[in-house]
Amino acid sequence: MDSEKAWLDELFRMLSAGEISRREFEEATGHEWWWGDILEGLGKRNLPYPTVEPNRTDTQQRLADEVF
Repeated sequence: MDSEKAWLDELFRMLSAGEISRREFEEATGHEWWWGDILEGLGKRNLPYPTVEPNRTDTQQRLADEVF
């Protein structure tokens, strides 16, 4: 059980650091997670919320600028 907990702790650390995506996190754990459960898991481990800088094409950026 300790190794399973350590494995999950590492997955949460990787998610927090932006090293893996939510999809990769879910694939590794074998089930879908509610976003609230992910945030709770990060909080229990004193990990910051993940932040990701989007990589947009020029067309996507123009659309985002128009919409927002």
